Amino acid sequence: MNHSPMPTLLDVARKAGVSRSTASNAFSRPDVVRAEVREKVAKAALELGYLGPDPKAKLLRHGKVNAIGIVPPGEWGVADSLKNPVYHQFLSGVAEVCDEVGANLVIIPDRITNGGVGTALVDGFIFGRIEHLRDTEPARLRRLPFVVMDADAGPDISSVRVDARMGGYLAARHLVELGHRKFGIMSFLRGFGPTRYHPPGVPRGPEAAGMETDQEKLRGYAEALSEAGLDIADVPIVQAQPWDRDAARMMLDMAPEATAILSMAVMQGIAVLDEARRRGHSVPRDLSVVGFNEIPEAAKSTPSLTTVDGKAAEKGRMAARIIFDAGPIRRELLLPRLIVRSSTAPPSKG
Repeated sequence: MNHSPMPTLLDVARKAGVSRSTASNAFSRPDVVRAEVREKVAKAALELGYLGPDPKAKLLRHGKVNAIGIVPPGEWGVADSLKNPVYHQFLSGVAEVCDEVGANLVIIPDRITNGGVGTALVDGFIFGRIEHLRDTEPARLRRLPFVVMDADAGPDISSVRVDARMGGYLAARHLVELGHRKFGIMSFLRGFGPTRYHPPGVPRGPEAAGMETDQEKLRGYAEALSEAGLDIADVPIVQAQPWDRDAARMMLDMAPEATAILSMAVMQGIAVLDEARRRGHSVPRDLSVVGFNEIPEAAKSTPSLTTVDGKAAEKGRMAARIIFDAGPIRRELLLPRLIVRSSTAPPSKG
């Protein structure tokens, strides 16, 4: 079967009896073309089945496509990014700025970074997390602006992060001031693998917390505990992926004496509340729990969960504005805030 070639802008110009530049202006700058001429061009385009200028050609002429590329953390795909409630808030923050400037948002999974970042039609990139600076190399080679999230990547790279150490400190200090002295910690397991238990009294490195931002949370916990005369080395740690609900069971099994649990993920904290209720424990009478990051589910949990607000949406808005402003390097550090709810109280005297 023979197919007629797709009509071009030149074909439309010829049929309308105008120059190519006039036909082009009728589509891209209609305010400079007389109404009767615009009508002739529109009629010719309709008769020929011409759909409008090629967006790829527009990109070559103007160098902008009004789109921002998001590279999610680690091995996350598009579905993972949308299902994670904290990352969903971050994406919503980016989307708000995209709406303001009339731009699109494109999610580029890390597992296709080499091809995706190297070829994606976007004006810049937001890297959800990097493990090595070489992860940003495709964006550097294209000379497109990019922002790294949740890490200080150095003076030559724009970054946006929350002060995770301060967030950890606020959470632990809150519990210490309530009178708690027996703790358990739930940390992040970045990547895939089984839940890990780090017993008290056994030397453990920063990898017991996860990535850089998780390690900062652990340092904040340690600082607040130290001020109370407590050594974080004596606190059991369960390291798990945030969606691993079995980790809550391990935490309560391995730290039966704990009166307070510090969780580096809000979903872990909610899971501890659920497991405590399943075992017949009363929260906060028998156990206090603090999560990290603020999502609507935290306020709706039973009881409502005390959290550290990690400013996920604000981070997204700030990162997007850095891309669209295309200005000098910016290294932004946001301050967290403690949101006290019903899951924390002084320990039971019994």
